[in-house]
Amino acid sequence: MEQLVMKAQAGSGGEAAFAEICRRFTGLVTKYANRPHLAGIRDEAAAEGWLAVAAAVRTYDQAMGVRFAGYVESRVKYAVWNLFKRERRRWQQETSLDAGGSGDDDNETPNLMAALAAAGDVAGEVDAKFTAGAVRQAVALLPDKQRLAVRTLLDEARLNDVAAELGVSPQAVYNLRRRGLARLKKELAGMYESVRG
Repeated sequence: MEQLVMKAQAGSGGEAAFAEICRRFTGLVTKYANRPHLAGIRDEAAAEGWLAVAAAVRTYDQAMGVRFAGYVESRVKYAVWNLFKRERRRWQQETSLDAGGSGDDDNETPNLMAALAAAGDVAGEVDAKFTAGAVRQAVALLPDKQRLAVRTLLDEARLNDVAAELGVSPQAVYNLRRRGLARLKKELAGMYESVRG
């Protein structure tokens, strides 16, 4: 066997020697790739095994005093085992994303996918933010007194407070607010039509 490895490493005529080595170790790769815990990744395990065989041929040094058969078996065994560990870590991470707590116990971690999922109508929220921005811009364009009066609708000020600030009656502030709302309605009517149609 060691002579075949030397020929495969030499390069000239090494393809036939390498093919023979692969033929002889087909059973070994199949044995490790067909383990029950690898059922879902059997093809990947076989590919990992064959890569380990190729790496063993390339790196084998007869001076180390180890027989090639034992060396290649060790390489295949650990390559497949490392693949399994990587896949198991990935599965555990995916499971932790999908599973999560039921919410019954405060110590349980919440379901990450549920936490990332949008709570509600995303399109409606975007539309509401767009509309709120347009309303803020339109309010900013109102004359000062009307803008102050409209603030009473936005819970930013009380009618009596604005009346005192302007030095007018609450009824005058109410009338200013009504004129400001009419102006806003006119200003925003075109925007609303363009959004709907």
